[in-house]
Order: sequence, then structure tokens, then C-alpha cells
Amino acid sequence: MSLKRNIPLIYATDSLMWARFFIPVLALFYIASQVPIAEFSIIMSVFALTILVLEIPSGVVADMIGRKRTLLLSRAMYIMEIFILAFFNGFWPFLMAKVLSGIGVSLFSGTRSALLYETLKKLGREREHKRVSGNINIVTSISMAFVLIIGAFLFSLDPKLPALASLPFVLFGFVLTFFLEEPYKPKGASFRNAFRHLSEGLGHFRRNRALKAIAIYSVPPAVAIHIAMSMSSFYLEAVLIPVSLIGVVAFVGSFFKVFGSRRADTLEDRIGEGGALYLMQALVIAGTFLMALMVPYVGALVYLLIPLAAGFMEVLVNHYMNCHVVPTHRATMLSIRNMLDNLGIFILFPVVGYVTQSGTITQSYSIVLFVMIAGLAAFQLYRSRNSIRVSTDTADAGRSKTKKKRSLSV
Repeated sequence: MSLKRNIPLIYATDSLMWARFFIPVLALFYIASQVPIAEFSIIMSVFALTILVLEIPSGVVADMIGRKRTLLLSRAMYIMEIFILAFFNGFWPFLMAKVLSGIGVSLFSGTRSALLYETLKKLGREREHKRVSGNINIVTSISMAFVLIIGAFLFSLDPKLPALASLPFVLFGFVLTFFLEEPYKPKGASFRNAFRHLSEGLGHFRRNRALKAIAIYSVPPAVAIHIAMSMSSFYLEAVLIPVSLIGVVAFVGSFFKVFGSRRADTLEDRIGEGGALYLMQALVIAGTFLMALMVPYVGALVYLLIPLAAGFMEVLVNHYMNCHVVPTHRATMLSIRNMLDNLGIFILFPVVGYVTQSGTITQSYSIVLFVMIAGLAAFQLYRSRNSIRVSTDTADAGRSKTKKKRSLSV
């Protein structure tokens, strides 16, 4: 069955599309391209705003025209972004590049996760979703680990080399995307269908307390992780890590993320749904607090808690979401959650950038820490009031609530 090739193709294309050699030195790459840190924070805020505006419409697009076509559009945006980064300098070209990247991210987010889950479901292997999802994160993180080291080295030779080296990889990933197969027939595109589908999706999200609980839970750590990783090169340089070694720290961080992805399923089996939820939050809170201390050299070690938490969250939170949505609205539901994450980034990132420029990194990280703690309190309050468990069953929404002992109870 040709559908089986989707899984190895997802492994390959995800790895290739993440071959962006400028990632480990992202903030420093922008600064070297005539974009100072204040303008960098503005660009990253506009990036989040672009995703925020397009997140739900892109999910509707994926449900209507299909996962494959949506991924092709997404990856075309990435190619244009990297081309601009490689051959242009300054605020406006880089702002345009990041808007294109935001369009690509909004088209990608939720779509690839939906494609994977639906492929496994159509093959009768949906129980393998957490394991396969974790393995994909492992493969992409390992491939990215080498990209990180090479990227920092290329940057030390010439600031533009990381972007130039990225182009052939993303082009190859784009070509391979053509060979994916659609698990389910898309609805077809029309304005009436789009509006109806969006209304149905928002209604489903509004009625589903488990989905709302997951969204409340994921926003603060997602925002903290995004900010910490986006500004990691700036932070690492501030704690006296040489630029040539920033790639090494990022390399080690990728293996921490691999460990988190690989152990997510086993961890949850051992400590339960509640334990896993609070451990992920605790890792981000601890990492943010320790980074705020700005301890020279040692600061590079505490930063590793952030990619570790990211590895856990990518597998478990996406799985929790997938457990509670129907196939026809899966991409839309995942996009709603990603939209809320980016709303938090859009609001908080400019604040962090302004405080970093006018004050200190310690002050900006203290703000992030406060948001994390407030978010955890809000999640616990909502969850306890509604008696919600974010089921880890492989059953889709609408199946019996008696499937397993960890099934949803509301």
C-alpha cells in the first residue's frame, strides 16, 4: 500500500526541512545581517502575529485541500524565506522573510501531525502514534544536531554561509513532499465550505473541555520555550560561551530533546498523566529560573532543561490533542492550539526584547517565569473545577469513555 511510504517520507522531509544552519546562532545571525537585537524582537513578534492570524484559516485549508498540498505550500514559503536570508540584509528584507516563514509555519503546524496520525489510523496502527511521533522527533533532532554544530562553524567563517548551506536541503525536502499520499479525501475548497468548516471546528473546540484544558496548559511553556530557544545564542554569548562553541551547546541540547521525545511515552506510563503534565511545567520553570541567574559558563548547562522539556511536550501535548478530535477537523483543532501559543508569543516577545535592551536578561526572564507560574495556576484551577483528564487513549473523540482507566472524565 502506497500509504505506508508516508511514514518514512515524514522522517526524511522533516529532517531535511529542519536543516537550517543558522538556527543555533539565530539572534547573532540577524545582528550580523544588519538587524540589531531590538529589531530582531520586533521581527519575531511579527512572525508570531503572522502565525496567529493565519493559524486557524491554514488549518481549515489543510482540512479542505488536503495535507499534501498544504505541506507543499508551506515548504515553498520556507524556500523563499531562506533565499532572502542568504542574499539580502537589513530590517525590511528580513521582516519579509519572517512573514513568509510565518505563513509556512501556519500551514505546517497541525497539518503534518494530522497527516501522521491519520496515516497510522488508516493503516490500523493508531496505537503506535506516540511511539512513531517520538521516533520522528528523535530522527529529526539527531539530524539537526549535526546541522547545529556545522551551522555555528559556518557562521564563524562567514555570517551568510549558514543560510546558503540550507537552500539545497529544503529544496530536496520540497521535492520529496510530492510523494506523500492523502489518508482521507479532502472536502474540497469553497468559501461556503471554509466558513462552515471553521464554524464547526470552533464549536467543537468550545464544547470540548479537554481541548480547552490542553490549550490553557500548553501556552505558557510553549511561549517560554520559544523565547528561550530563539534568543539562545544571545543568552549563551552573555554567559561567556564562545560563538564557536554555541553550536556544541545546541548539539547537546538536541540530544536532550531526543531523550525527552524518546522517553515521553515511558515516562507517562510510569508517573501517569498528571505527573507528566506537572513535570513538563516544572522543567520549564526550573530552566527559566536558573537561566535568569546568568551564571557564567554554568548557564549553558541549565539551558539544556529547555530542549528536554520541549522533547516531552512535542510528543505528549500533540498526542493529547489528537485523542479528542475527529479526523475531519483534526488540523483545525491543532491549529487553534498553535494559534493560542502564538498569541502568547506575540504579546510576550516584544516585552522581553524591550526589557533585554533597556534592562537585563535576568529581568526579562523573570517576566517569563511569572507568566509560567500564573499559567500553571490557571490550568490547575480549570482542570480541578471541570474534573478533566486529558486522556492518553488512542481512541478518537466520540468513542466510548470506558476504553481504559485513563479515559476522559468530565
